[in-house]
Amino acid sequence: MSDKVAWIIGGGTGIGAAVARVLAAEGWTVAISGRRLEPLQALADGERIHAFPLDVTDTGAVELAVAEMIARLGRIDLFIFGAAAWQERKVSDYAIGPFSAVLDANFMGLVRFLDPLHAQMRRQGGGQIVGIASVAGYFGLPRSAAYSSSKAAMISLLQTMRTELADSGIRVRMIAPGFVKSELTARNDFPMPFLMETEAGARRIVDGLLRSDRFEIAFPRRLVWPMKLLRMVPYPLFFRVMRRLPKAKA
Repeated sequence: MSDKVAWIIGGGTGIGAAVARVLAAEGWTVAISGRRLEPLQALADGERIHAFPLDVTDTGAVELAVAEMIARLGRIDLFIFGAAAWQERKVSDYAIGPFSAVLDANFMGLVRFLDPLHAQMRRQGGGQIVGIASVAGYFGLPRSAAYSSSKAAMISLLQTMRTELADSGIRVRMIAPGFVKSELTARNDFPMPFLMETEAGARRIVDGLLRSDRFEIAFPRRLVWPMKLLRMVPYPLFFRVMRRLPKAKA
């Protein structure tokens, strides 16, 4: 078992699973969690990668999972929250049930971990807390009201934590990927510029986490920088651009 332990929420499929494989190849012991047991078991090998089934919307289950992680693997050096819920909605559909479900998983799911994680990392002398947000959190996108809102909330929370925990030995990081091949992006029915292969995205994430200390790890630059510039334009121009983006089908 490696001296370094990583825990990836949403690690059974997609970019989370790819990050788990890369970290394991780098010599880390990796725990992976998600609601579906089958993909976790398919990836876990019992040596470098260990499965911890978990529903991040269950507060009690999260608290128990943190305690089990410590009991089995001893510490948590790197925590990556990559759970992602997304539901396609029509334009101007803000039904409370589906909207709440997305925010509960994508944003409150992370919040449920923070107190026990913070306490554990202080006891062990430090660690990293990482949230996988999205470039969709940079501003509100049509057809993605709940998803964009959840990722924007995550970015704001991680910014606050980076400041508040700066002197504690706990590093807080934010990952903002563009379009990466996954189960979620496979459901999109609109053009996805600069769509990346899953393994390439995972390598960008691991290199950023292990070989830099920057807060934001965002890629690909060809997509990230135009979106960042768009945040700075006057609102009349911003909303003209937004109205040209793909709309929901009738």
